[in-house]
Amino acid sequence: EAEKIAYSSDFSLISCSEEAVYGDEDKDAPITKIRDARPHQDSPLTEDDAASFFHKKGFCLFPQNTKVKRWNEDYLKGMMFGSDITKVYSPELESIIRNYLLPEYHVISVDCPPAVLRRGPSSRNNFYGTGVHQDYGLTLEDYKNNLKAYDFSGQAAKEVQKKFDSDEVCGVMVINFWRPIGGYTKANPLRSKPLAVCDPAFVKNGDTVHTALDAKSVGGLKGKQTDQMSLKYSPQQQWYYYPNMTDDEVLVFKQFEVWKDDSMDKREALPVRGVFHTAFQDPNTPEGSPPRQSTECRVQVFIGKRKEEDAAEEKWTPPAPLWPKDGSEWGMLAWDMGSIGMIFAVVWSECPAIPSYLAFVYSFAVVGMLAGLIKFQYSLGREGNTKRYPCAQSIHSILGMTTVALGIWGMVLVFPNVSYLGNPSPDTCEIGPMLAMFIPSVIIAIVAVVVGGYVVHACVVGAKE
Repeated sequence: EAEKIAYSSDFSLISCSEEAVYGDEDKDAPITKIRDARPHQDSPLTEDDAASFFHKKGFCLFPQNTKVKRWNEDYLKGMMFGSDITKVYSPELESIIRNYLLPEYHVISVDCPPAVLRRGPSSRNNFYGTGVHQDYGLTLEDYKNNLKAYDFSGQAAKEVQKKFDSDEVCGVMVINFWRPIGGYTKANPLRSKPLAVCDPAFVKNGDTVHTALDAKSVGGLKGKQTDQMSLKYSPQQQWYYYPNMTDDEVLVFKQFEVWKDDSMDKREALPVRGVFHTAFQDPNTPEGSPPRQSTECRVQVFIGKRKEEDAAEEKWTPPAPLWPKDGSEWGMLAWDMGSIGMIFAVVWSECPAIPSYLAFVYSFAVVGMLAGLIKFQYSLGREGNTKRYPCAQSIHSILGMTTVALGIWGMVLVFPNVSYLGNPSPDTCEIGPMLAMFIPSVIIAIVAVVVGGYVVHACVVGAKE
């Protein structure tokens, strides 16, 4: 149970390389007792018992047989095209958070990233964090600074502040879901470089060390620094680990937690809620054990008020699969496909007075049908699916804007020639093409007037306030 782990020895804010913070456990490190946490959780392992332990300690081992097949590491790819992380893992983790870890709270939002952080051979991060650290600091400013180190636009930090300031939010938490993914079973469990976690109840604020990494060295932006913490050694600290983990188990621990009613005047007055952690060399590891293959997913959770006692019993249900579709989705598809009638209206008709009528009708009909098919296929009308399928939502939005632009073109074509509606003729414009241009143009005009009126109203009200 005794092992060397790398601690920090300085109180000051430091900027250093990845190696300097993660350290070397063989260099000037105190001998530290790391307890087997399994006997402290009830056996056999159940979801409810794990959640109870999480509430007491800030960490737990949770039984979870994930259906993820491919652990995407590419954040841009995940944002653009989706992945098993957005489609499968995200709802799995959201269910754990809402139904087991925080069932007593109104959970306002659960923000799961589109990719995970992998460790081990063939991953983008073929190293292990063998130094005691906590990734997000103590305060909301610490957390936002860390986000800025990876986001050139700065929008992530602004969005966090905006959500935190909303009336319904009482606090924010980041929960890490760390698990082995190397095909580990009870007969062949993880033995190499397990993760140790420190009970935050036994960590004093004065023992924390405010640190920073050169962000570029850990996949961030050049010239930026991360904002996190290391820890000074204290014999009072209590360390735990879960030996022999399998792919069907996930180590869950708090990485960050702050509430609106926290005292923000002094950093020293804030309690330590985030779990310090480190990889370490287990002396019980058999010689020749293969390198660890693991992944972690850091989920941002905005938390509201506590629920009434009866409401806390309601279970959150993950989103339904894309198929089968419900009646309203089939009905909306039929409505969107109605634009094919525009094509039939012009096929056997003439409109020589408006030479570009065919280009307009075909363009408007095709764009409308494509937008409808994408919305139908990805069920974008269902709650959460616009986030789950960001690429489909982006394409649908672009097609929507294209429809508006085409509608404006239609107004230019048809409104000056609206008299042909009352006097259709093959020499000017027959009724079919006129209706095919007039109806969508009027719909777009009405939408534009309503939206414009709403914007003007909002500006006037805002000016008065």
